[in-house]
Amino acid sequence: MRRIVTLVFLVAAFGVSTALAASDQVQITAMFSIPSWIALSVIGDGSVGFGEIAGGGAYAGDNQSTLRVISTTSWTLTSTIRWDDPLTSIPNGASQTIIEGALALTPSTTSGLWGLHFISVDYEMTVTDEDLAELPVGDYSLVIQYTATTD
Repeated sequence: MRRIVTLVFLVAAFGVSTALAASDQVQITAMFSIPSWIALSVIGDGSVGFGEIAGGGAYAGDNQSTLRVISTTSWTLTSTIRWDDPLTSIPNGASQTIIEGALALTPSTTSGLWGLHFISVDYEMTVTDEDLAELPVGDYSLVIQYTATTD
């Protein structure tokens, strides 16, 4: 009789142990870091035209550019004309200084915080009659480079 009692006790203890194991929980700590990172792209065809500049005045660009910045930290946007780019073409003797001063780029913003940003850029070419004396007849093509830099 004593043997039967011991056997029943072991079965009962095993049943309780199984019930506790079904409700056990553990926690894991997951760690990662996000480094300073930035990406800049242009949406659309990325071109703007001013038509024929036939006298002093302001000439609005026929397109607005849209730039997309994705960044994990604060950032700043700058621009420059790439005079050394093979796609940049100006007639011999044309004044780069006049062109740089006449071309106005107006971005909706030039800096931001982390996240996704869309920046619109308007273009205008403003020349005086005197400026035209430094810009000989011909076709002009400029490459404008935008650079987004993390702060």
